[in-house]
Amino acid sequence: MLKSFWFYFFSIPVLFSLITFSLPINFFEDFINTPLFSDAVEYCEDVVNNDPYITEYGTMQDQCVANFMGEPKILGPLIFLLSLIGLLFVIPLIVYLIVSMPNYKK
Repeated sequence: MLKSFWFYFFSIPVLFSLITFSLPINFFEDFINTPLFSDAVEYCEDVVNNDPYITEYGTMQDQCVANFMGEPKILGPLIFLLSLIGLLFVIPLIVYLIVSMPNYKK
């Protein structure tokens, strides 16, 4: 069973899911260095700052700073989605183990 390709094909996503669900999402976000606010202001100094109601953040410059600072966080939800997909492999893994166990009872 341990030499079978299908055992590893089904068990690695399940193992990944169990590990990622046991760790907090903030643990993964700490690996990304957050930029400095002064760098964001310097990067966005040329953006128009006239209309305060043009975006959901306020001015265009506010939205530029929010995007520069990493406001759209994609890492946490992406890891959560991959973990949910990995949990779908639990059922095929159980079926594979049930089917392959009679062959290894010798």
